[in-house]
Amino acid sequence: MRRRFFWSMLAVAGVALMVVATLGAVLTRVRVVQQTRTEVARQAEAVAGLVEEAASVDGRVTARRMLELLRDGRADLGTDAGDRFVRLLTSAQRVTGGSLIDLGWIGADGILHLVRNPGLGNALGFDTSSLLAGEDQFRRIQLPQEAQTLEAVAHPMDVVDQGGITPVIVIAQRSDLINWREIMRGLIVPFAIAAVLSAFAARSLSFWLGSRLSGLAGAAHRLAAGDLAARAGEEGNDEIAELSQTFNVMATRLEEVQAREQDFLMSVGHDLRTPLTTIGGYAEALDEGELDEEEIRRIAGVLSSETDRLRRLVEDLMLLARLEAREFTIRLELVDVGAHLAEIAETYRDRAEALRVRLDVEVEETGIMVTDPDRLAQIAANLTENALRFTPEAGRVTVSVRTRDERIELSVEDTGPGIDQDDLPRVFEKFYVARNYRRVRPEGSGLGLAIVKQLVDAMGGTISAQSTPGTGTRFVVSIPAASASDD
Repeated sequence: MRRRFFWSMLAVAGVALMVVATLGAVLTRVRVVQQTRTEVARQAEAVAGLVEEAASVDGRVTARRMLELLRDGRADLGTDAGDRFVRLLTSAQRVTGGSLIDLGWIGADGILHLVRNPGLGNALGFDTSSLLAGEDQFRRIQLPQEAQTLEAVAHPMDVVDQGGITPVIVIAQRSDLINWREIMRGLIVPFAIAAVLSAFAARSLSFWLGSRLSGLAGAAHRLAAGDLAARAGEEGNDEIAELSQTFNVMATRLEEVQAREQDFLMSVGHDLRTPLTTIGGYAEALDEGELDEEEIRRIAGVLSSETDRLRRLVEDLMLLARLEAREFTIRLELVDVGAHLAEIAETYRDRAEALRVRLDVEVEETGIMVTDPDRLAQIAANLTENALRFTPEAGRVTVSVRTRDERIELSVEDTGPGIDQDDLPRVFEKFYVARNYRRVRPEGSGLGLAIVKQLVDAMGGTISAQSTPGTGTRFVVSIPAASASDD
């Protein structure tokens, strides 16, 4: 992995250096070409001024007149005026160092004709209509005698009516002022130094990153092999440190989940083994056939009780499995929530009297609301049954219902032994309360609060528990519901 990091970083650094060098050279070339065009245009304007000045000395023939005579075939360059213009252009070319300086005109055929280089004007490809409009024209050209690309400008000296002569100064200057061979030769040394520095930086960075990722990968392999205590180093303050922290959080949660599953299996095993042992022992006694009628009735009652206990445990396990897998639906109906929950609570009146526990039902008028009455009944039933189970004789269980801000608020409070503050965050775990507080009342599957939590979550509500050891416990459920008037 470190080798891959090293070569990848070195390749990125090398490509970056080449891109930067190439981009710098290209930008420099563009800048030089722009400067060359500016300079060539300035030279063309200066030469045009010299031509006009020379043409008007001592009243001799002007540039326009000479070009008209050349156009009409009534003069050639062998005349004094022609030679004078040729010498002027040649001197200007030597002074400026240009590759081409010429004087020409645009014929009726729309072709640019040059004095010193006949036949070349059309090959230059200038837009003669723009020249006639008085606009300078720029072209990149390649002259037969030149191996390099030239920047050429055609500069109209003035504009006359159609049919007249428009003298045009044409100047071509070398634009390939950058010697690429020399540039590349000069870049070898700094490029080599940069490559060495990049290689050193890539090696250091790849070693550092590789060692940290190797530690994270090693921890992941150990975790995959079953070592839930595996953790990655969290040093640093970057994305790898954040990834390591996330991995460690995940590993911690997996460890907690496995511990909870082990506790769950142990609790299930205990809750199954106890009634099965009882049933098995009494079945053997019945098989021996030496029991009188009273003992048989007592054994039948115990077997029925233990069978009911097993049935409740199995049903609660199946229900909880469906809830956790979300294999159930929420069916919304119009229901009088207060009356419905009061009816559910009243069904536990006989059970409360049998346990010698006072059951108070305090229900406010809620009116018709939209909710799932079956799931709501399950929540109220589980909380009420759980409260009765953990409330001692002469204790009190209070079930209250009210609505607030279009939410159903169900509260179940008991005067039982309460729950320790350290245990409150885990009261909704499977078997947790039953395992730690079974001494109060041994019956129950230990899954009631876990089922309630799953149902409340599925209905988009919240549930909280407040408890004071030795005083009692209060569970508060808040579930959203719409009033019938909102439909």
